Amino acid sequence: MKNGACYSQYRWVILVLCALCFLFTFVTRFTWPPLISVVVPALGMTMSQAGAFMSAFYLGYVVTQIPAGMLADRFGVRMILAFSLIAEGLATMSLSLISSYEVGFTLRILAGLGAGAVFASCSRALVEWFPPKEQGLAFGILFAAPSGGILVTNIMVPPLNQALGWHGAFQSVGSLTFAAGLLVLAFMKSNRDAESRAENVLTGLRYIFSNRLLIMTAAAGFCLMWLQLGIATWANVYIKGLGFTVNEAGRVMALYGLGGVIAPLLSGVISDRIGNRSWLALFALTVTIPVTILFGSQTSFTALCIAGFAAGFTSYAVNPQLTVMISQFAGLTLAATANGVSNFLFQLASLVSPLFIGLVLDLTGNFSYVWWILALGPVIAIVLLLRVQAESALYAMKTDEST
Repeated sequence: MKNGACYSQYRWVILVLCALCFLFTFVTRFTWPPLISVVVPALGMTMSQAGAFMSAFYLGYVVTQIPAGMLADRFGVRMILAFSLIAEGLATMSLSLISSYEVGFTLRILAGLGAGAVFASCSRALVEWFPPKEQGLAFGILFAAPSGGILVTNIMVPPLNQALGWHGAFQSVGSLTFAAGLLVLAFMKSNRDAESRAENVLTGLRYIFSNRLLIMTAAAGFCLMWLQLGIATWANVYIKGLGFTVNEAGRVMALYGLGGVIAPLLSGVISDRIGNRSWLALFALTVTIPVTILFGSQTSFTALCIAGFAAGFTSYAVNPQLTVMISQFAGLTLAATANGVSNFLFQLASLVSPLFIGLVLDLTGNFSYVWWILALGPVIAIVLLLRVQAESALYAMKTDEST
């Protein structure tokens, strides 16, 4: 459709493909936490090095965010998504062959480089294929993937480790990711003609970095990701340190992931109905703070399961709201670039948080301070979103007066 879009039923195929792509970027990154307690002694690693394996993934991940978004806006998403998943799958399979920390660190960077193009490309595809009134639902389903990755890995990886060893676990996850890339290559399509694609990507990039609302919203995402990746990386280790088995820790984190799967779906639908995404995000962030502290104070298995589910539910309810807000601030033509920039800022927290918490654990030897440090993220995010809300209201008022 010339200079427009026909929102056909094929949009649901696109949504499934995007959700699958995004899911596997989280399955590959979160395969590591359930294996920390097995691989660390096998390779003679420290806890700081174990945290650095997560940070290594994000080192590669952040590098490709902005260029991938620019390329997706200019040329479309199909080849970028397919190549990204294939590269990520190959790097993850190769982790089964490592015999030293240094080689594993390098492969985690390469896996991150592959995964880094996925989010911006998927965001562009959903903005192309879904009308604004359905974007909360679409992004809610997409954002079930991060916690879905935690859920899938904590269900799948411990049994794989038990049956095949940690080498076989990496091989299995990498093979599935590679296969997902082939599916994208076969079935992904575009819903826009070339005229709706960004012509001057550098001009678009300058516009995005000068958009205060977009950058402050992205900074709030950084603070949220500080919390989410800290919990996703270290909660398994905390639970095992209480005397539970790897499988029991996996079950707790599977419930955390389940809460994070359900919440984006519900919050996406609710935000489409009420139309005010920032207030919903603020409410979820406010509840997340005490829930995080509560989770870190539990020592019984039942209480950990309940608090884990609540922690996943409250924190992951925020994700789709931030991405829809960013996409709307940028507009269709620059949607992928804007989400590439914003996810670059988000993932800087993912780069820093696991390593920082690992250092805290090496220095203190326990988790006493960890949960309070992680809970600071939502506190700062609330301050930033209140500022976004105030400036948005002021801008709307000036626009009304001028018309």
